Amino acid sequence: MISWEIEELDREIGKIKKHSLILIHEEDASSRGKDILFYILSRKLKSDNLVGMFSISYPLQLIIRILSRFGVDVIKYLENHRLAIVDTFGSFHGIKATMPGVWYLEGMLSSETLPIKYAKAVEDHKKVWMDLNLFEGRELYGFAISMSGYLEVFTPEETLRYLETSAEVRYGHPAYKKYPRGTNFWLWEGVKDKRVLLSVYRRADYVLKTRSSLGENGIKRELLVIKTPKPIEELVRFEYEFKGNEPKLRRVD
Repeated sequence: MISWEIEELDREIGKIKKHSLILIHEEDASSRGKDILFYILSRKLKSDNLVGMFSISYPLQLIIRILSRFGVDVIKYLENHRLAIVDTFGSFHGIKATMPGVWYLEGMLSSETLPIKYAKAVEDHKKVWMDLNLFEGRELYGFAISMSGYLEVFTPEETLRYLETSAEVRYGHPAYKKYPRGTNFWLWEGVKDKRVLLSVYRRADYVLKTRSSLGENGIKRELLVIKTPKPIEELVRFEYEFKGNEPKLRRVD
């Protein structure tokens, strides 16, 4: 089992089953659900694990600035091979940077071609990790930021097709058969297309939803545990705030 890196989640819903898919659904930006995800990512890196990031919605330079807020020197982690980034945003928009550990997808990118190109990039970098003997004694994590970004480049129907094709590719590709598998975190921002969102909910093993409201004392933030591998008898709800960049949760009934 794997820690959430947030004590209250480990205690109240239990640690994460290895190789699970975790979805963090940020219902509105004020809830700062993405900051919970970036906090978890930063903790995994600082614990000397291996992290692969798929930067779908944001330019690479913005990702670097965001992670620096969480105390992550992206260049250092790229150079020491603990972090790998597939720059999907840059690949779609033709914006490329020359950095070690940053991968780009070449040629036509469509809902049909993207899954196999992702898998090839994953396989190539896992080979680097294998050649450097970095799998030994480390956990592997994947972070997709954010899945809702596909709706900016694909139609809802194409996005659903991408999700189906991607699942088929991951089932049989050497990137996931020949090399160790990881535990994956997906971010979804907003609501956008409900059909696609429901499909993403269905695929995830864990679903955490963040939302916020404006009250007399400012913004109130809530985290709802929507789904876990074990059936949930009652809704698990937390209120939370940030101390610096660390989320502090408190369970509420």
